[in-house]
Amino acid sequence: MSQVAIKRCKDYNTENMQRAVEEAVGLLGGIEKFVKLGQKVLIKPNLLSPRPPEHGVCTHPEVIRAVIRLVKKVTQDISVGDSHGGFEVISMDNVYEVSGMKAVCAEEGVKLVKFDTAVNIDGIPFAKAVKDADVIINVPKMKTHGLLILTGAVKNMFGAVIGKHKAEAHFKHIARQDFASYIIKIFMHVKPVLSIMDGIVAMEGDGPAAGSLRNAELILASDDAVAMDVVFSELAGVTPESLLTTYYAGKMGLGTSSLSGIKISGEALRDVRLKDFKLPKASFIYDAPRWVIKIFGRSVRTYPFIKVDACVKCRICEKNCPAEAINIDKNEIDYSKCIFCFCCHELCPHNAIGVRKSLAGKIAGFILKVRQRKKNGD
Repeated sequence: MSQVAIKRCKDYNTENMQRAVEEAVGLLGGIEKFVKLGQKVLIKPNLLSPRPPEHGVCTHPEVIRAVIRLVKKVTQDISVGDSHGGFEVISMDNVYEVSGMKAVCAEEGVKLVKFDTAVNIDGIPFAKAVKDADVIINVPKMKTHGLLILTGAVKNMFGAVIGKHKAEAHFKHIARQDFASYIIKIFMHVKPVLSIMDGIVAMEGDGPAAGSLRNAELILASDDAVAMDVVFSELAGVTPESLLTTYYAGKMGLGTSSLSGIKISGEALRDVRLKDFKLPKASFIYDAPRWVIKIFGRSVRTYPFIKVDACVKCRICEKNCPAEAINIDKNEIDYSKCIFCFCCHELCPHNAIGVRKSLAGKIAGFILKVRQRKKNGD
C-alpha cells in the first residue's frame, strides 16, 4: 500500500519548515530510507518562470532549504536544478536569482545546476543532470493548471527535459489527452524516489502562474508521486479520474491512483480539505456529461487574451508561443493558429495574459453549475 504523509505548517519560517519536512519524511521511514551514504542527489523544484517567492508560482526556497538540510544528514553530494517553461529567451540564471534558489543554494553550499545539456532517451531530450543523479527528490508546488486541472508531483517531472523542448512539446501534443500521455512517458524514465509538496501557500483558480494564492498550510510527502497527486486532488475536491496524468499512470502501474490503496499518515484528510478550492476556468468542461459536449461542441472553450493595460511589451509570451500566434505590436492573438496550450498565460511575468470562456462555454458552465447544485441538494 502506498503512503502519503500530511503535516501542517503555518508559514515559511525556517525552523517551522525544517520541522514539518523532517516530520513528514519521518512518517515514511526517514530520509535514510530513500538516500544512501555518498549518493548523488538532485533536488528538483518547480521553477516555472522568474517569479519571487511571494508570488506563489515557484517552489518556495525555504522548502528547498529544509530538504537540503535533511539530505545532508546522509550525503553531501547535492544539487538543485530545474528547467523553466519556455524557450531560451527566459534566462535560467534569472529564474534562479528571482525565485530565491541561487541565494539558498549559496547559503547551504550546494550546487545549482542548469538543464542545458541533453541526453536523448526514447526520443526525449532529458537534462544530463537528471540522468546523472543517483536519486531524484521531487519538490512540486501545490497549484492548479489550465490544461491538466492540477499540477502536482507527476507533472513536475516535465521539468526534467531541457527548457526549449517543453514549449515544443505543447505544439506536438496539442490535445489534453496526448499531452498527459507525454508527461507519463517522461515520468516513466525519471521517477523520483521521494516527493515533497510545497502546499504552505497554494495557488487556486487560473494557475499555474496567474491564479489566486491560498493559505493551505500543508506539506505532503510520499515515495509514490501518483499517490501524492491523488491526495492533492482529494484535498482540492477533484476526482482523481479527472486528472489524466493520475489516471494514465495508474493504468500503467506507475503508482497508486485510487484513494483506497493509499495510507494517509499525520493529519487526517477530512481535517485538511481545501473547502471551495477554485479550479481553472477551463476545467469545468473536462467533467461535463456527453450531452453538454454534444449540444455545444467545439464552441465550448476557454481562450487566452492580452490584457492591454497590464502588458509592458516584454514579448515573453510572443517569443515563447509554440504556434507563433501572438503579435504584441497589434495586441492580438490569432486564434486560427492558437493551440490553446496557455503557455503565454503560464509564462507572462506581469499577469498580462488572461483567460476567458466563450459565450457557449459560459452557458455550458452555468448549466453544469445548476446541475451540480441539484445533485448536492443545495
